[in-house]
Formats: sequence, structure tokens, C-alpha cells
Amino acid sequence: MSDQNPLDDLSRAGRINRRAPQEPETHKTWWETSRRKFIIGGTALAVTGAALWGGVALLSGDDTSDVDKDSLELQKSSGWNVGSEEKRLTLTGAQTADSQGGENWRRYLEQSALLSAYQPKSAQWMPFFVPTLIQSLQFETLRNQLSPVFMPDMREAYGRGQTIAKEFLTNAENAGETAIIVDLPGRDSIAFGAGMADAAHLVTIFDNFPHPLGVTPSHETLGAMLYYAGEIESKQGSAPANAPVVFLLDSNRLAAYKDADAQFDNRYLAKLPSAQKFGEMNVKSIIYITPDRTRAEELDDLNEDFVEYKNKNINVAMLPLSDFTQGDPNVAGASGGGTWSNTGGQNYYYGGSPASHMFFFYSYPFYRPYPMYYNRYPNYSSATRSPSFRPPVTPPRYLPAARPTVFSGTRIGGASGVGRSKPSGFGRSTVRVSPSGSVVGTRAGRSGFYSPGRSGSFGRGGGVGGG
Repeated sequence: MSDQNPLDDLSRAGRINRRAPQEPETHKTWWETSRRKFIIGGTALAVTGAALWGGVALLSGDDTSDVDKDSLELQKSSGWNVGSEEKRLTLTGAQTADSQGGENWRRYLEQSALLSAYQPKSAQWMPFFVPTLIQSLQFETLRNQLSPVFMPDMREAYGRGQTIAKEFLTNAENAGETAIIVDLPGRDSIAFGAGMADAAHLVTIFDNFPHPLGVTPSHETLGAMLYYAGEIESKQGSAPANAPVVFLLDSNRLAAYKDADAQFDNRYLAKLPSAQKFGEMNVKSIIYITPDRTRAEELDDLNEDFVEYKNKNINVAMLPLSDFTQGDPNVAGASGGGTWSNTGGQNYYYGGSPASHMFFFYSYPFYRPYPMYYNRYPNYSSATRSPSFRPPVTPPRYLPAARPTVFSGTRIGGASGVGRSKPSGFGRSTVRVSPSGSVVGTRAGRSGFYSPGRSGSFGRGGGVGGG
């Protein structure tokens, strides 16, 4: 050690030695750096933001503090990638062209253009449109990392959505009386909506920003929106005024959250109209679309909404998309050519074949098919009237039932409002803040933090919901 005064060394170096040379090297958790106790001559000395060097207490300069903040508000104020500015998004399925085979997607990188493509064309559904994810495009650093996203599962979702639109919505006299709530992974919801876009009014419900360490991979949803933007905007312009409404949700909004040091909590809650609002819109039934039959109930943040719908005499049914599978259109059992062709090859059929396809209206009797639909399937009426009739495919046994969840009792806005307040520890992040109030790092971004993991009522319990 130099014989010079340590304070002179400190002044020349412009830095601080945080512990005495004889002190053993140990790591302190980051929340302990703001206050430490040192023993001098048998006396406990509390030093705030200080360290000892040769028996002298020196100001450490580490006078930051930890603050728990709402993740979305933090991203809006400090940047979409706050705390992880050097990390890049991983875009699985990145494409150079959009669904129309061109590069028109590039103009939709502008926030106003993508808003124009996805905002409802029907004024009555505009209040329920959630533009938050699209608004993240205000950040140039995000736009520079984005491209269209397309994956094989999106092709299937698109084909199934197209089948429902062309075969059932356009053949129902009262399609506008039933709302469809699509609860799939975000990119699949967008693909499904693209398949339905010329027969329904789409309303997107994506209420978060992407983040390089985000629990919810909403950058994939945004990439899917870019992929289908031109197609959806064109189709929505031709959708009938009385077309039914389709709400597009991201089931990953409640994804498993396990490690606050490696994940940024950008989870959020779905915001759907109340039963009163649906009644005002003349919606009498709801079809809840899920990926497959492994999901036996609605996700947790929808439970109270769905129970309210049931109690207000709005029918609620579950439709697993896996009930639509590809089949051979040459199979006997139907006349009229089967379903709408969406892939140039095999079509999607309810139950897997034309013989079972016609029974969709039997399984979901909310819809009244036009007489011409019966004429395409002459055996349909006689079959359903037979005493020995057994439908080849039946909907899941499902009825909304109240159950305790972390979201119970969190509805805001009363009967006329939409949405829920977040429970403690949900969609929040711990950040380090300087005395001036600026954010200097997040726990997930590490940024010099020594952090063993989040503590709290909702931090490390994983995901919530029915899968």
C-alpha cells in the first residue's frame, strides 16, 4: 500500500475503494449496499453508502436504491429494453417477405400504419381495442430489430380460422350474435384472425411491450402482426358491417415466471367487455377458442368475466382448434365440395372429415345456418332427427364456474368498464434508481446487481391459468 494519504489516492484516481484491504472478499446482495455496519474499537458504526479504508470512513458514492415499478410504465419512461439495452431480440421464424409475398411490411414498422391496419373498422368495437403493443414501435431501437414472423403453427391457425369464417360464419343467419374469443399464443391468434379477417371484425388485446428478457414473448406477436398487416388491412375493409366480433388474445400473457434475475416481468391481463357491454352489442353467446382439449377451463384472468357472462344469460362454449384437422375431401359423406381451400391441398374439417364437418352447427347451436347450407348436406337433417343419432364429434363439457385465483375481485371500472388491476408482484420489475430518480439498471438486466432472485407474493410461483 502507498504511504500517501488514502484520501489523496482517492482524489487522484477518481474512484472509491469499497472495503478495507484486510476485509475478506465477500459479495453483498445489492440491496445491502445502501447501508452497512462497521465495528471500530468495539463500537458499531452505521455508515450509509460508505466503506472503511485504514480506519477512515469514505463515501462510496453508491447511494442508489431499489424500487418496485410497474413494468409497462417503466418501459414507457425508460425504454422498451430497459436494463438490457445490449441484448437483442430472438426472432424465431423471421422472414424477409410478408403474407402477400412482398416487402410492404416495412411501412407497417411505423406506429401509425400498423395502428391503421389493426384498429377495428366498426366504431362500436373501437373502445375495446388495446393498442399498447403497437405503440412500442415508437422506439427506433425496437423497429430496427423487427421483421415478419411466420411459423408452421401459424399456417394451421390461419387455415382453421379461414375454415370457420368461410364455412360457418358466412353460412349463419345470426353470426353477429356470437362473439369469438381467441386465446392462443399471440402469433397464432394473429394468424387465426388473418384467416377470418374478411368475415369478422378483429379486436386485438395485447397490453404490453416486448423486452429482450420478457416472460411474455410479445415480439413474436408483433412480428406476426407485421407478417399479416397488409392482408388484414385489405380484408377488414371488405368485412360486412354486421360481421361478428373476434377478440385476439395472447395466452402467453400469463406465462411461467421463475427467475427475476433472468426474466423481465412483462406479463399482463386481458381486457374484455363486461356482460352489460356485450348485451348492449346484442351479443348472446361466446365461443372461447383454445389450442386443444388439454385446456379444460378458461385462463385465470378470465374466470370472473366468464362467470359473469353465464350469470347474465350469455351462453359460453369452448372450441378447441384441434377439433379441426385436415382430411381427404374425397371421403364420402357430403355433397358440395367440402370446406374452403386454404392451402391448395387438403382442407380443414370439423371432426376431420366432410362426414363430421356438417355437425358443427349441431355442436354449437348458437348459430342458425341458412337453408342453403342444409341443401349442401342432405343427410344432415335426417341424421340429427334419428333416435339413435350420435354426433361424430362433440364439444368439450365446459361451463364457467367461479374459482379462487390471484385475480379474484380485481375488476376495475365497474359494469361499464373493462380490465382488471394487477395483483401484487404481477407485471412488476425491481429497478435500481439514482438519487435524481433515473433508472440505472433492472434486476433482470443484472447491471452489476448481486441478486439472488425475487422475493414476494407473486414473484417465483411460475405461471397461472389453465395451460
